[in-house]
Amino acid sequence: MRKRVLALALAVAFPAAYAQAPSGVELYGIVDIGFESVDNGAVNVNRITSGISTGSRWGIRGREDLGGGYAAIFTLESRIEIDTGEVRNNGAIYYCGTPVACPGVTLVSPLPPAVAPAVTAGINAVNAALLAGVSTVNPPGALFDRQAFAGLITPFGAVLGGRQYTPAYEVQVKFNSFADSFAGNPGQLAAINIRANNAIQYRAELKGFTLAAMYGFGGTEGSRNERSAPPTDGDDFYGLNLQYATQAFGVGTAYQVNRVVTFAKPTENNKGLQTFNVGGWVALGDFRLYGLYLQSKNDNPVLTPADIQNLVVGSGGNLAAITATIAGLPLNRFDVNAMRGIAGATDMNLYHLGAQWTVGRHQLLASYAYANDSSRSPWATADATTQSFGLAYYYNFSKRTALYAAAALANNDDQARIALGAACCTGGWTTGWGEDSRSLQLGMRHSF
Repeated sequence: MRKRVLALALAVAFPAAYAQAPSGVELYGIVDIGFESVDNGAVNVNRITSGISTGSRWGIRGREDLGGGYAAIFTLESRIEIDTGEVRNNGAIYYCGTPVACPGVTLVSPLPPAVAPAVTAGINAVNAALLAGVSTVNPPGALFDRQAFAGLITPFGAVLGGRQYTPAYEVQVKFNSFADSFAGNPGQLAAINIRANNAIQYRAELKGFTLAAMYGFGGTEGSRNERSAPPTDGDDFYGLNLQYATQAFGVGTAYQVNRVVTFAKPTENNKGLQTFNVGGWVALGDFRLYGLYLQSKNDNPVLTPADIQNLVVGSGGNLAAITATIAGLPLNRFDVNAMRGIAGATDMNLYHLGAQWTVGRHQLLASYAYANDSSRSPWATADATTQSFGLAYYYNFSKRTALYAAAALANNDDQARIALGAACCTGGWTTGWGEDSRSLQLGMRHSF
């Protein structure tokens, strides 16, 4: 039963999971639709949502046995938003900008009273545009936004090239009790790079050990192409994970780094988001217990609070000029502080404890997570702290069809304003710092 739940998220993501499949081409997918009620204190949202327990998708994958332990494989996988039919996810709840100001967004340095109100309004508008732009987990205009890679499996490991899940994200979903599902998923609180563009991966498995090493030659969630201007390696990516698993337990750890070129230093190659995580699970009869630690740090967001004020002032508040400048920047999701919902640095530590209990067709999941962000900027003057509690239940009619129900609470303190969402990632932000978010989710998932 454990494999029924996680195989949907993992087998289609990491090529070793189907390396032994017979030769041929396969059409596959997941259709997940349900009802979601989110209470953010000041605002309540009730809606039909796609991808609550697992992101809805369709894909094509193939494998050809070449003999002698060699095989060619490929995967092309596209998002589907079942509620609207779109291929770009648009479910984030972000309340910021005109007429509602971003919490804590003020002038970085004093300005003449005559222009200060207009500049403050412009700063809020820019920050709101950033939140809207980076709250999606897939790039604009990409059909196969989830995965697009091809490679060769050999007796000495696999070599894969294209858009792929990152090593740290693999550890993240394998070693928490919710994987990438529901609002109670600890990933709702995390700043982590999920996919790498233009990436080459070496992957090997031997006697329970798994090794993955990846290098990405550039491209962000907002720009599919690598940099052509120096430094040409300014948006490169590299990461590594190592895992070991038996029938009784599993452990894994990963480290990865994104290089960035910031708005203020366009000719310098800086270290952007750095992620380190370690996790494990142990089986105790019908139970599995999980533990995960994640450190996420970004000292060089592409836009800082001071940059945004200077951009607004320097353009004279010209919206077209501001929009054109932002559109040309290699922005990433991690350039926004995920817990605060504002542009700026991140320095977060997350701890997760979870459990799964499986009996026949029934499966119960429980999750607790504690996250603290201690970064500082003119807009981040105190810590942001969130405790997340989640419960979920599956009734599996078959290996392909399940009903589910889930409930979660994000207890936001200090400058945290996480709003709970569907599978995988943050659902956006509450209207103010310290406002809690509650979620109830009901739905059905079918795989093919």
